[in-house]
Amino acid sequence: MLPKASNLNGKKTSLIQNGANAATNVQKKKYKVIKLVINSLIFVIIEVVRLFLLITVISFALSSNEKPNIVLILIDDLGLTDIGAFGSEIDTPNMDMLAGEGLIFSNYHTSPECAPSRAMLLTGMDNHNIGIPMIPEVMPRNLRSTPGYEGYLIPEALTLAELLRPHGYKTYMTGKWHLGFGGEETAALPHNRGFAKTFILDATGGDNYSNHSYLPYYAKAPWFKNGKPTKLPEDFYSSRFFIDEMIRYIDEDIEKEGPFFSYISFQAQHIPLQAPKKYTDKYLDLYRDGWASLREDRKNAAIEKGIFASEAPIVDSLKKFDAWEDLKEEDRAHKVKSAAVFAGMLNAMDYHIGRFIDYLKANDLYKNTIFIITSDNGPEGNDPSDHEAWNQWIGTTNYNTNYETLGEENSYVYIGTEFAQAMASPHHMYKFHMNEGGIKVPLIISGPNIKQGIYGEFSYVTDIASTITDIVSGQIHNQMIGKSLKNILAGNRAPIYSDDEYVGLEVTGNSALFKGRYKIVRNRPPSGDNVWRMFDLKDDPGETKDLSKTYPEIFQDLLNSYDEYVEVNGVVELPEDYFWAAEMQTNTIKRRLHEYLPWGLLIIVIGLGVLILYRRK
Repeated sequence: MLPKASNLNGKKTSLIQNGANAATNVQKKKYKVIKLVINSLIFVIIEVVRLFLLITVISFALSSNEKPNIVLILIDDLGLTDIGAFGSEIDTPNMDMLAGEGLIFSNYHTSPECAPSRAMLLTGMDNHNIGIPMIPEVMPRNLRSTPGYEGYLIPEALTLAELLRPHGYKTYMTGKWHLGFGGEETAALPHNRGFAKTFILDATGGDNYSNHSYLPYYAKAPWFKNGKPTKLPEDFYSSRFFIDEMIRYIDEDIEKEGPFFSYISFQAQHIPLQAPKKYTDKYLDLYRDGWASLREDRKNAAIEKGIFASEAPIVDSLKKFDAWEDLKEEDRAHKVKSAAVFAGMLNAMDYHIGRFIDYLKANDLYKNTIFIITSDNGPEGNDPSDHEAWNQWIGTTNYNTNYETLGEENSYVYIGTEFAQAMASPHHMYKFHMNEGGIKVPLIISGPNIKQGIYGEFSYVTDIASTITDIVSGQIHNQMIGKSLKNILAGNRAPIYSDDEYVGLEVTGNSALFKGRYKIVRNRPPSGDNVWRMFDLKDDPGETKDLSKTYPEIFQDLLNSYDEYVEVNGVVELPEDYFWAAEMQTNTIKRRLHEYLPWGLLIIVIGLGVLILYRRK
């Protein structure tokens, strides 16, 4: 039976309608795809324009007549997780505030020793090209005639202060300098290196209440005001005084045109650890569970704050030490209070940073000020009592280690190796070593138009000077090897170093090189074995698995890059029998004999004169 015409017509109409609907749906889908593509393009364009405008705004603000004030704060011997924003249990509200307002760098590296770090920080150059290959106190004297091994900051290496003054900056410094060979090379002191007003200590460390030396290397701490030896005020406490002086410098010139560059280089947290009693008392119960508990707590806090990858393993760096429970109660109590002094000292320093911030806000200077806060190396793990020369010397001083007054005036405090390793958590080793615990430290940059967040890509100490000159002048000074972080501050989170670029580092015979995701590292005896190891810092930031034999071609490529670094920068290989403590002892004897030689000659002359007169009679 044939279908009715009406049915055929209906089906035809339906088919036509379905076809039309299908065509419409296709058109709608095409429209949606086109709309999605257009919207995506618009979003990308907007984001690019936004980033460009942000960078432009920053660049304009920093290149216009209203250049920003720059405050560079350097903390001594501060580990990665010592600041609250990085995972610390210590109260650091003012630094935490700056971290919250700005950018946290969780993968920033520096030198494992103070003087090389300071030299690179201020110049943007490699430490072997500026006269500071290691701390001068441990450098063999026979190397001082070798270019790059002068032991003081050479005049050819321009400091940030020298570079900023032509751009109208008022330049000030207070605190530890450590680039003038203990005051022997006065031409290398900051007053002669671009800083207009200075009050500085030119030593590796010093007492926080007086001009007492903390090492036999110095007869007394070498303090200088505007390039001339000076005395300390009677009520001196280092962290308070450095801020007081800086405020005074800025206040004296507040009516003068132009921005200021303020370099505040704290003695905290260098030994001897000293803090006002009220700060130490806050932390007396905090460290009673010992160093293993602290290391674990710090690791977990760093993970929570996004400073460390939660899935990454870490080295059991404390397994070679005595268990906390096995220590005598008296020893535990002394170590607990020593750690409390460390915390109190950092808390006190943060308080004085807060006073400085309050001053800037009260004078309408804060909103146009960039803050850069970092450390010169990881925590100090050295125990001075391990060295016989120190034990002999300490008995001739007024220092004491009495529990009741620990941290107060005339007290000599250090946290020791175990707590240093805990405070370097989650990383391995500490100051003087090329493992991450010795060279990976906190960096905070805060200020106008700086995008908040965490930057987890590799950055290096020479990048700071490059960034500052780029911000001020629109370009990196040609002496500098570092990368500018200006685009990172504006919101770009891309790596600033490509996988083909390397960063080499050598200090006192210990070596490291970074290239892409990999790092090779070598530490000398007695704490190292002088063997190169390779780590994948992307997957293994805790440096737990040596990949040198797993990927031999990559390993050899990094070794070749290090050889190139050595050749380009004139790195001198130290003798196999070199030991820094023995070298410091030798240099101490030579320095002290040199200091007393004029007096000795005078005594001899007087003695001869008396003898001649006696014989004439």
